[in-house]
Amino acid sequence: MSENQQPNPEVPSDERNDDKDAIDALRELSPKLFARMSRRLPLRTFLAELERLDRAVFYRHFKGYRPQKIDSAHLERVLKKEIFEIGNGLLAQLVIYNWDEAEYKLYQELQKAVKAINEDVEAIEKISDEEGNSILDPLDAVFDKRDVCIATIINGVRVSPEYRKTRFADVN
Repeated sequence: MSENQQPNPEVPSDERNDDKDAIDALRELSPKLFARMSRRLPLRTFLAELERLDRAVFYRHFKGYRPQKIDSAHLERVLKKEIFEIGNGLLAQLVIYNWDEAEYKLYQELQKAVKAINEDVEAIEKISDEEGNSILDPLDAVFDKRDVCIATIINGVRVSPEYRKTRFADVN
């Protein structure tokens, strides 16, 4: 949300918190990782959902374009402007959801590993470095480390920021 925007009182506070969490998670990605995530969104599905959920953004940036004519640089510019400058939390959540859907195997494996710690993943307050290693080592063996880093950040895996910086120092 930009400085001039006021929170909409008709939107429940937990939805505003979800919006803020989604924006903050995307903001944590390095520019290289944000670009990678943007390139890997399933464009047709993403645009169809965007048109249905946030018509203003769709019409402002994508109306009249054929999906095959939208390049990754244009999509990345739009996402950065709408999410980071305007504070569009719905778009941030849509990006995360679509990336998780596109990378569903990684997302499922990550979710399964975190649930091994506690079935109620929202109740997990902190994941120790040892637990983080037991979650991420098997994922690194199967998936691209950049994607594991993206999934860890955007899905709020509760490892310490220091651990994440050390673990993913070579991909940022």
